[in-house]
Amino acid sequence: MIPIKMLQRGLRINAQGVALVDGELSLTYMELARHVDAFADYLQKTLPEPQARIGLCAHNNWQHVVAMLGIFASGHTWVPLNPRNSREELEGIAFASELSLVVTDHEFLPLFEKLELPLVLAAGGAQDRDGIAALCGRHAGCHPTEVLNPDEGIMAIKFTGGTTGSPKGVMQPYRAFMNCIASMLTVFGFGQDERMLTVAPLTHGAGTFILPVLAVGGCIVLLDGAKAPRISDVMIEQRITASFMPPTLIYSLMDHAIENGMQFPALRHLIYGAAPMPSSKVRQAQEVFGPCLAAIYGQTEAPTMITAITASELCDAQNIGSVGRPCPYNDVQIMGPGGDFLPVGETGEVVVKGDLVMRGYLNRPDLTASTIVNGWLHTGDLGSFDERGYLTLKGRSRDVIISGGFNVYPADVEAAIARHPDVRHVTVIAREDDYWGERVEAAVVCAENSLITPAELIAFAREQVGPVRSPKAIHFLSEMPTNPVGKVTRRDVLSAVEALESEGA
Repeated sequence: MIPIKMLQRGLRINAQGVALVDGELSLTYMELARHVDAFADYLQKTLPEPQARIGLCAHNNWQHVVAMLGIFASGHTWVPLNPRNSREELEGIAFASELSLVVTDHEFLPLFEKLELPLVLAAGGAQDRDGIAALCGRHAGCHPTEVLNPDEGIMAIKFTGGTTGSPKGVMQPYRAFMNCIASMLTVFGFGQDERMLTVAPLTHGAGTFILPVLAVGGCIVLLDGAKAPRISDVMIEQRITASFMPPTLIYSLMDHAIENGMQFPALRHLIYGAAPMPSSKVRQAQEVFGPCLAAIYGQTEAPTMITAITASELCDAQNIGSVGRPCPYNDVQIMGPGGDFLPVGETGEVVVKGDLVMRGYLNRPDLTASTIVNGWLHTGDLGSFDERGYLTLKGRSRDVIISGGFNVYPADVEAAIARHPDVRHVTVIAREDDYWGERVEAAVVCAENSLITPAELIAFAREQVGPVRSPKAIHFLSEMPTNPVGKVTRRDVLSAVEALESEGA
C-alpha cells in the first residue's frame, strides 16, 4: 500500500467531515480529495515521467497540504524546502536534487528567481493561471493515474546538514512512510475525533502527522508562524486534541499558560521531538497541560518513529528521562565501537533496522555505505536501554565532551542544571582548554527576575554531577538561538556565546 491511500481511507470514513482548517477556510474530505486529485492530474500531465522531483516551499497553509498530497498522489517525489532557510541553501538543495518544478508562495518567489525552473504559485499574490487554486479549478473532476511504485520508490528527498558543506539528500521510500504511519496509529491510537494542530513547519516532523490523522477521518488545523498567545487561543477555540511541537515552543506555551491561568481540557497528545526535554520540564509540562505529554524519537534517515513514549507511560516517574520503547515495526539496538550489541544499561550508539530506514543519501553511495552497515542504520546518537526496554538518549556521539580524560554527556549536565527553578533553558557546549583538553560550559536562559549568579549555578551543578562534569563557565543569554525548524543546536549556541564574549571584550 502507498501512503496516499490514507487520504482515500479517511474519505470513505468521513466524506462530509472537515479534513482541513486554515483560518476561516475549511475543507471537507470530499473537497480536499478533489483538490488533491486535480493537482496530481496536473502534475502527471505536466511531468509525465514518474518520480520527477518537485520542490515545495510554503507557509503552513491549505495550498501547502494540497500540493504535498498532490505530489504523493501523482507518483512524483516531494522535496520539502523550508522558507526559513537562506536563498543560498535553497539553491544548493534545488541543484543537488535536480528539481523539475517548484511550488511556492508568492512572497518566497525571490528565493528561486535564479533557478530558471517552472514555478507554481501556492498562496499569496494574484491567483493567476499558474496558481494552485486555478490549476485545481481547471483540472476539477480529473483523477491521476494510480501510482504503482514499489515500496522502494522514493516518496521524498529531505535534506539535512545543509548549513555547512554540501547538503545531504535523504531518500525516503514509500515503505518508510507506511512504517511511520502504522507506528503512529498503533502507538497513539488517533481517532476520528482527533483535531491535530499543525504549527511546526510542514517541511519537517509536523508534516508526518498529516496522513495518519487523515487516515482515521480526523481534522488537521493549520497555523503558521504564530507565537504562544495565538497558539493558545487556537488550541482552546478549536478544541485541539493533539499537536507536535519542539520543546522550545512547548516552553513558551507553558510560560504563557502559567502567566494567564490557561487550561487545555481537550488536549490528549502533546507530542514533542527533535530535541530532548529535561525531566524538570517534563514534570512542569504535565502540571500545566495535564497528563498528555508524549515523545517521539527519530531522524531524517529514519523518520519520526524510531521509538515513542505515550502520555500514560511518561506519567510513570521512572520513564521521565526516556524517549520510550522501539516502535512495533523497528529493530533497535545499542552497538559498541566494535560492532557488538551492548547489554542493558551500557551506553553505545543507537542503531535501527527495518522498513523505516532510508534508501540512502542522494548521489552519495560512499556516505550511504558508511551509515547503513549490514542493514543497520547508524544514527550517531548515544543511548542505553533499561531492563524494561526503554531508551534513554545521551546525545550525539560527536557531542561527547572529553574533559580531563572523562567522557561527559551533555544531556546529563543539562538535566542537572535544568533542575534549578531559575533555569528556563540550558545548553551545554564544549570549549578548547589547554588543561582539560575540552572544558564543559553552559549557556542558560534564566526565568524572569532571576538573581542567580553564574557561580551559584556552577555550585548547584557541581553538587549533582561532580567537579569533572560540572560547567567551568555559565553564559547567560536572553534567549536560546534556534535553527529554521525551531531546534536548538550546539553550534548556534556556541556562536551566540562567542558573540556575547566579543561584545564584552
